[in-house]
This record gives sequence, C-alpha cells and structure tokens, in this order.
Amino acid sequence: MSEHMHRHNKEGPCHFSLMSLSATKRLGFVALPLLALWGLVVWAGGWPL
Repeated sequence: MSEHMHRHNKEGPCHFSLMSLSATKRLGFVALPLLALWGLVVWAGGWPL
C-alpha cells in the first residue's frame, strides 16, 4: 500500500467553505432556501400570508 495520503488543495475547485464568503452571502445561502421552503409550506397549506 502507498504511504501517500490523498489531500485536496484547500484553494482548489473541490473545496467550498461558507466561512470564505462575506457575512451577507453566508446569510443569503442560509436564509433564501429556508424562506423558499417556508413559502412552499404556506402555499401548499393554503394559509394566508
């Protein structure tokens, strides 16, 4: 067996870190999917906004 362990370059294309983004982009990445999901639940339930 090879003693070499496979390591990805942290700056490479296979590495993505939310902490490398600005605070607004991080908030958007978290908030937008949650808002979309909430909207679908409200729409599917027929509840008034």
